[in-house]
Amino acid sequence: MTEQPGKQTPGTPRTARRHPRFAAFLFTGALLGLLGGFVISVIGPEDARYDTSVTLGFLGLICAAFGVLAGGIVAALLDKRR
Repeated sequence: MTEQPGKQTPGTPRTARRHPRFAAFLFTGALLGLLGGFVISVIGPEDARYDTSVTLGFLGLICAAFGVLAGGIVAALLDKRR
C-alpha cells in the first residue's frame, strides 16, 4: 500500500497552524467592546433627553465597532510578527 501525499500516518508529527484566526480576534473584540459600552452606559451620567435603553444600545454598538477594529489590529500585528 503506497502513501498518498498529504495523508497523515499515525507515526508522523503534525504541523501546527501558526497564524492567528482573524474571525476569533474580531469576535472577541466585538464582545469586549459591547461589554465596555454597556458598562459605560450604566456607570456614566444620565441624560434626560435619551432613554436608558437607547443609550445602552448606542454606546454598545459604537464600542463594539471599536472593539472589532482593535481586535483586527491585534490580529494583524500578530500575523505580521510571524
